[in-house]
Amino acid sequence: MKRKNEIIPADKQMRKTWLILIALYILILLWLEPIIDFFLMQMPLDRSHEAIVALNQKKAYVASIAFGVMRSLPILTFAWFGLLIMQAARLPPKSMRLPITVVLIEGPRARMIGMVMMAVGLLLLLREISMLVSAQPAF
Repeated sequence: MKRKNEIIPADKQMRKTWLILIALYILILLWLEPIIDFFLMQMPLDRSHEAIVALNQKKAYVASIAFGVMRSLPILTFAWFGLLIMQAARLPPKSMRLPITVVLIEGPRARMIGMVMMAVGLLLLLREISMLVSAQPAF
């Protein structure tokens, strides 16, 4: 006899919190390049062509590192959530409120979902690290 699926309802306060966090993340991404420009322009600027090219290379290097770190934050969150699922062998993990309604998954199936999430997260993080390492300093 197949038992009925248990549904874990969404938490409206958690949904608002996640929407605020996502909006702040997007806002930081939008303002990251102007902030980098602001700090790089604080240095005395020589108006020669070589100095402008050097400043542009420095900006490209700093921006690649900053955006790489910012891209890594959601990947780390995804991998962390996969780790929690894998440890609890339950989706969602006990005492965790989610912003969406989900069907409770327990046992080996939940552990497999957690392992897949961890593998995908670590693979994407490895890609980000390789991109950060390959960035060439322009100093």
